[in-house]
Amino acid sequence: MKPSLSEMFSQNEAIYEIMPLYMKEVHNTEKQADAMGVDFTTAMRRGRGYENTARNDAALLKSTMYNELYRPMYIRHSLEMTAFDGKRGWGSVTLKRMPDNRPFSERDLADIRPLSRHIAHALACPKAQSLNHAENGRSSVIVVDDTGKIVMQNGTGMRMLALASGESASYVRHTRLPDWLTPLVINFNRIWRGCAAAPPLHERFNAAGRFTFKAYRFDHADTMTDHTFIAIYAEHFAPLAFEIETRGFQLGLSERQRQLCTYLLLERSHGDIAQLLGIRESTVIDHVRKIYGKLDVHSLGQLKAAFHGVGGDTDRRPMWAANS
Repeated sequence: MKPSLSEMFSQNEAIYEIMPLYMKEVHNTEKQADAMGVDFTTAMRRGRGYENTARNDAALLKSTMYNELYRPMYIRHSLEMTAFDGKRGWGSVTLKRMPDNRPFSERDLADIRPLSRHIAHALACPKAQSLNHAENGRSSVIVVDDTGKIVMQNGTGMRMLALASGESASYVRHTRLPDWLTPLVINFNRIWRGCAAAPPLHERFNAAGRFTFKAYRFDHADTMTDHTFIAIYAEHFAPLAFEIETRGFQLGLSERQRQLCTYLLLERSHGDIAQLLGIRESTVIDHVRKIYGKLDVHSLGQLKAAFHGVGGDTDRRPMWAANS
C-alpha cells in the first residue's frame, strides 16, 4: 500500500511536490535500485533490515535518485529501518540528515536497533494498546498543591505525565496536572476535609503502557497553612513485549527468540506459540532449547528470573508518606 500525503508531515515544503511523483514513478520499481547501485531484487530485500547510505555513498552521489529526490529536498544522508516478522513487514521509518551534517554511523544503528520493531509498529498501528505489561515499572514522585499546580517535579515524573497523556515526552512540560488527573486531587481534598470520597488512585492505559497515580499526604502536613501539599506517586509499566525486546537484545537473543520469550513469560504452551507464529511445535521447542542455552537457564522459573526487573525496580510506598 502506498502512503498518502495525509500521513506525512515536514517543514520542508519541497517534499509535498516531490514525494507524490516519487511514489508514483519510482517507489518499488527498477528505478529505486539505482539509488544504491544494486539490482532490483537486492534493493527490495533491504526492506527487511537496516540500510545506511554511508555504506554506498559513491553510488548514491552518482544516482538519478540523488539528483531528482535527495538534492531538491536538501537531503544528504539517510538511515532506513524496516521491522519485519519473517517475510512480512510491520512498518518502517527513515531518518534523514542535511548535507552539512555527519553521516549516520554504525553506532547509530546499534543504538536504534533494540527499538526498531516498536518504532515501526507504532507507525503502522499508532493507537494499538498492549494487554500485557511488565510486572516491574519505573516510578517517580510529583508534588502538587491542592489546586493541582505542580510545585516539585523531576524529569522522570514529567516524562510519565507526558506519556500517560499521549504527548511527546521530549517537548511537553506541564505546570499543572492534566485534566484527567483532576478527580484524583478532588478526591484527596474531600478525604482531607473528612468527607466521603473514592480512594485517591487513578489508573490509565494507552499505547505507552499502564500508568498508576496515587495521592499521599506529607507527615507534617498539619504545619502547612496556605495550601495542602500532595505527593503523587506515579508508576509506569511498559508493554511487556517492549521490555523483553530491549532486555533480550542486551542478552544476545535473536529477534525470533525475543518474540518467543514474550509468549513464554505469558505462560503460553508450546502448541499455542506454534499456532500464533505459524510454525511447527518442534521448531518452537528447538528455539526454547537455544534460548535456555544462551541464558544458561533450565526452567520457565529461571527464565522469568533472568528477565526479572526489566524496566527497573518498582519502589514500595515512600517512607515519608502515609496514605490519606
